[in-house]
Amino acid sequence: MLEFNLDEATQQEMAHLVRVSWIVLIPAGVLLSMVLYKLAMLLHGLLDFLTLARYELTPALKDIRLTAEHVETLSSKAVASVKTVESGVASTGPAIRHAGRTVARGLESIWDGIRTSFSRKH
Repeated sequence: MLEFNLDEATQQEMAHLVRVSWIVLIPAGVLLSMVLYKLAMLLHGLLDFLTLARYELTPALKDIRLTAEHVETLSSKAVASVKTVESGVASTGPAIRHAGRTVARGLESIWDGIRTSFSRKH
């Protein structure tokens, strides 16, 4: 076997090195423990958030889907109504022209009547 013969100075230096190592390792261990504890709390909070989000988002997504369906139905009804109005306007075009001609003839005949009545000599 191999034996180590250390003199007294080396033994004191080794004892000093062990003390310094403990002085460094204890705070490092405490800080590492705190980091691991905070990480565990963060993961626990994240799990709670995901659980809450899962139970809250499902109904919200259903409501959004239902709202989108209603908006689609309303928009299709609006498009159909606009087409009905367009066809109504297109069909009233000839009637408006005919009414315009009739009004013009009526005004012309009123004007002729007024002119005739004032142009008569008594």
